[in-house]
Amino acid sequence: MSKRKYYSASEQLQAMSCQWADNKTIMIIGGVGMNKAVTIRKKIEEKIKDEGLNLPRQAIVPMRYVIDYFNIDINYLKRLAKLERGEWKWKSY
Repeated sequence: MSKRKYYSASEQLQAMSCQWADNKTIMIIGGVGMNKAVTIRKKIEEKIKDEGLNLPRQAIVPMRYVIDYFNIDINYLKRLAKLERGEWKWKSY
């Protein structure tokens, strides 16, 4: 994927399908630049270490922590992705 600031719901879901997140993945999910992605990753690493857990190597964090950090509603994102593909229509209430 090229360097863009904003990605579609489908592209974000594809990025979230991995178990681990690196800086590039955080950039895609959060719509942030490289410097901010590094800062976010380091904050998540600190949180994990404060919980008494260890990471397998530097520069990656578990995806669930990234999703929690950005407070992402995955079900809503899935609905948006279906809407992008034309598979789902909004219900009027």
